[in-house]
Amino acid sequence: MGEAATPTVSQISSWQLGTLDTQATTWKQQSVTLKTELDGISTNVGNSVDYLVGKFGNGLRDKGVVVRDDGYKTVGALEAAGTAIAVGSPGMRFAQQTVKHTLATLTAEGYLHGEDGTVTLSLAQTANALSDKDNSNAAVKLAALQRQADLYSTTLKGALHAGGVAAQGVSDGVSKAFEELPKAAQGAKPGSLTDPGAAKQQGTDDGKLVAGGKATDEQLQAISARLAAAGITTDDVQAINAGKQVQLSETQWNYLHEFYNTAGVNGLTSMTDRLSGIHDTNAAATVANQLNTLANPKVHSAGTETVQGKQSHPQGGLNQLPADLQTVLTKEYEVRPGRPYNNLNAYGLSQVTKMMGFADSRSAPGSDINKQLLLQATNIAPQANYGVNVDTDYRHGSGEGLLQGLVDVGGRDKIAVHDLLTNTGVPAGTADTAMTNLLHHHWANDGAGVQKMLSWVQSDATYLDPTNTDNPIASRAGQTASTLAEYVATHKDALLNMDGGSLGAVNPLAAQGIGSALSPYIADLAGVDHKYVNTHDFTAPKGDLHTPDRDGARAIFTVIDSDKNAAVAFNTKALEVSEQLQSTWVHSLLADPANPDWGLATKSGTIMGLVDQGLAGETDARKATEIRAAIKDFAQDGANWDTGKGILTTGLKNIPFINPIIKDVFAPVIDVSNSYAKMNMVGFAYTAPDPAQTNLDTSHEYAPARAFYQVAQVLQNGDGFLPHDPQYSELFTDGKLKSYDEAVNTSGDPTQLEGKLENILNAYRGGALKADLQSLKLHILEGRLAVK
Repeated sequence: MGEAATPTVSQISSWQLGTLDTQATTWKQQSVTLKTELDGISTNVGNSVDYLVGKFGNGLRDKGVVVRDDGYKTVGALEAAGTAIAVGSPGMRFAQQTVKHTLATLTAEGYLHGEDGTVTLSLAQTANALSDKDNSNAAVKLAALQRQADLYSTTLKGALHAGGVAAQGVSDGVSKAFEELPKAAQGAKPGSLTDPGAAKQQGTDDGKLVAGGKATDEQLQAISARLAAAGITTDDVQAINAGKQVQLSETQWNYLHEFYNTAGVNGLTSMTDRLSGIHDTNAAATVANQLNTLANPKVHSAGTETVQGKQSHPQGGLNQLPADLQTVLTKEYEVRPGRPYNNLNAYGLSQVTKMMGFADSRSAPGSDINKQLLLQATNIAPQANYGVNVDTDYRHGSGEGLLQGLVDVGGRDKIAVHDLLTNTGVPAGTADTAMTNLLHHHWANDGAGVQKMLSWVQSDATYLDPTNTDNPIASRAGQTASTLAEYVATHKDALLNMDGGSLGAVNPLAAQGIGSALSPYIADLAGVDHKYVNTHDFTAPKGDLHTPDRDGARAIFTVIDSDKNAAVAFNTKALEVSEQLQSTWVHSLLADPANPDWGLATKSGTIMGLVDQGLAGETDARKATEIRAAIKDFAQDGANWDTGKGILTTGLKNIPFINPIIKDVFAPVIDVSNSYAKMNMVGFAYTAPDPAQTNLDTSHEYAPARAFYQVAQVLQNGDGFLPHDPQYSELFTDGKLKSYDEAVNTSGDPTQLEGKLENILNAYRGGALKADLQSLKLHILEGRLAVK
């Protein structure tokens, strides 16, 4: 038996178990039919002894026995293979259901998950828990959230392992069953077609059956199995996601093209309705997935066609779809008066959206269908007001429901979202129109669809492709974030003065989505030298390229601050990046004492200034006060951050191919899970300025004690210990620095701690840091004050 490989979350979610069960039944039926045929032929040949005599007759009967025995091997193989599936399929199904149910639950609760089943707290969860001013309550909330995350991890990983074992059992059973087949009986995978002409005819026949509406459920499932066999693989999906072209055989292409173009839009929507009605959602998903394959410009056929005298390989796209489907996707929908309801006359679009909603992770991004759904959402958003329905039949739903469906389904496709927001393959100016219409619409779900369509940017922003130095996945995220940042920066006033209030007041989840998408680019927004960041292809707002006050970035912070939850999460991330830059400055000093990179210190202050001015620009004074208080609580609540900050920084760093925002240029970033080497992150060098003050109090408002404590931690982590005069031993336990709060309590107050830490650091390596420490404070303050 082969070693059971543990599948990923995406892989187990995309298993087509209905198709697998259908295959088992088919093989068992074929084994019975074949045995009956073999027995009949064998009996007839055996009875030939009365009229076929001599060497010829004897040879024929001997050959008949060999053919029968070989045939029996095939019978046995088919029976054994079907049994292997029947035995293993329930275990695979239970594992898949467990994964899907657990994912739905943890996602609804706000947790994040990795492909290996690891569940972590989201930034929003952590920020919400730590916003409790009562330290003990905040710690309890965090601990409870982490315990639940651990339980979800255990459940997911257990289900993934069990599913892998069950799948390996099926694989081994089928492989063993077919090992003894005569070589002539070994061919293409079951369900696939091998002849281009036959595939084309089969596609036409299947399409007619679906279009006629008379196919049985079993026939629809069999057609779905043929679609799966003709479609792209999981590896193809990954290749397309990485920007590569994928080739289908001529046979595969012929079947898909003829089937879909013959079935037409009504046949296809009816087919998915039928399949979902019998709870075979995997089969319904296959119909949508492979329709997306045919509509994907990254897919082409190995076969050729002649167009205007030139031969070429057919390529996926909108033009490969049935004419009636193209019409539904591209026509203009406008509100028209009707009785009893004003309506969009868009029932066909609603049905197509519902059909494409069945697509799952086996569907490659970049489908022209999904791009058209987003374009239709852009057009319909200003019209889908209260009282507007899909059509005159109220049972077909509201315009708002259709709009949410368009954004939900089309927004799952990250390449379609990228193309829409970067004006790629769409009319010029589409990006601005799309953002304006989608952000200004009064969403009944607070902009959840917009938040979801932007959710992939954060995880892809620092994705490292080990096979491609161009990093197409991270570049796509950077390009999308660039246009999003430019839009927000140039439309600040409109977004803060929408009909009904600011963006955060009208569509708070949309504001949170923008904050999530732009959070990996905070260092870029501040102008940090790109050699220190792990993002790709991000361009800061045009007005910020040559100015220290970062006007565009300030606008972005202000718009995101219009929702308290978005503000806390985004500013928390900003302060984390600021701290990482300070740590990196220390490493640059240690690497080259004569030439530390002062730009790191200055940009650390720039980020603090952006946090300051983003809040200062908030038009709702009460909300601004609440956010300042929350951030100040973070800054003062060291104990809670000691508990929570590890969750904030280690989550992404431990996911394969996902990097932290700031590169480990000089040395590894401090491991915040190490209790003796905790990074002074959020708020440790930041105190929110009092909005009543005209200028910052540069004595202790800047909190140098926290900055010095962080420098001390970096040195201690690098050397393993921090040399110090015995008079300062009270700041250490077992040779390691106490936590910041403990050190403050021991010293009496932050000012006293600042003096002690400054003396310790000034003595480091014979005073090597003394002058630089003073300059560090000045450079950070310079960067902070430059943002006005």
